[in-house]
Amino acid sequence: MSDLRRLSTAAVVLLVVLRLSIGWQLLYEGLWKIQTLSTPTPWSASGYLTNAQGPLRDVFRSLSGDPADLNWLDEAKVVARWDAWKNRFITHYQLNDAQIGRLNRLVDGSSRFVADLEKLPPDVDFAAVRLDTIVSYNSDEKRLVIDGKRHLKPSERDKLLNQVADKTGPEYEAYRKAVRDAFSRSSRLAYKERLRGHLNGNPEMAGRIDGRISEIDLYRQLVERYDDKVAAAELPFEFDHLKRVREETASKGAEVAGPVKAMDSEMQEKAMELLTVEQLQLGPPSPPLTPLRIADIMTIGGLTVLGALLIAGLFTRFAALSAAFMIFGFYMAMPPWPGVPEVPGPEHSFIVNKNLVEVIALLVFVTLPSGRWFGIDAYLARMRERRKTLKD
Repeated sequence: MSDLRRLSTAAVVLLVVLRLSIGWQLLYEGLWKIQTLSTPTPWSASGYLTNAQGPLRDVFRSLSGDPADLNWLDEAKVVARWDAWKNRFITHYQLNDAQIGRLNRLVDGSSRFVADLEKLPPDVDFAAVRLDTIVSYNSDEKRLVIDGKRHLKPSERDKLLNQVADKTGPEYEAYRKAVRDAFSRSSRLAYKERLRGHLNGNPEMAGRIDGRISEIDLYRQLVERYDDKVAAAELPFEFDHLKRVREETASKGAEVAGPVKAMDSEMQEKAMELLTVEQLQLGPPSPPLTPLRIADIMTIGGLTVLGALLIAGLFTRFAALSAAFMIFGFYMAMPPWPGVPEVPGPEHSFIVNKNLVEVIALLVFVTLPSGRWFGIDAYLARMRERRKTLKD
């Protein structure tokens, strides 16, 4: 083994600077990710894992839980997701009964929509316009009531108004106002109703193609076709075609799953408006502990802790080896190898990319006592030597 004392002072200084630079890059990346956790858009490794390529593609993609966003197109799964989130939200912020009621109406909808009405005019007959199963009058509460699960359509509102179009007087004006107010309230769909409309009843997003298959079914077929082509691709022209298929699949996925994900974000933002200042100070509720969440925690914790250890020169060799192992995982998620689809982005590499270079640099520090040159390891080494001397 070569004598490390033969290293020049300049070499030692540059190696320490390199270690500090890598440590700072890791630490800053970890701290930035931690900072995003308190924002409406916390960082997640989901996108990186979803776009994984190479021999470990399925392993990395499985960590994301839903790499193709197909769960966002399953009404039962989205409803279950929203119900679980709602329960966590209620528990975390300790909502009172009024807040719980407003949150339930926001997510699930109302059982009825009402408008104050002192008296129902005698000429009004809901059965005559075939709306008696949707609209009613509660004389005890003195309210006009619309069924919350049916909602009132504009054409049905017009039927109610046309029935008394030629009538004048305060009671008719009050009735017309009540109809318009109740209609305005019934036109606001809850998020579960909007979800159902998007997945099942929206002609733009769940319509028919050639009268046979829906846009959502088409996306599922595109996902299956892409996965089949990834497994079968071997020649360069096949990978070129694969890139076009991926872009087409991603575009269709954004078209059908994007609005549902947007609803999810919007719903959570609306829910935050229900909170008091004291409740807001509690911060966001913790997400469920899924494989993706575990991967996020390990990534953020690894970057932050290992970066700090490299800067401090504490347990330097262990920190360098652990960081090399972690970054090698990043490399394997998207290896620039022959026969592997090129990942989207500005970087173009072949076999060696920035991650692999950083791995090699970190492995160099596994073989060098750089922490003893500059770091806490030097202090610990002197302490051990002093204790050994005292024992002798």
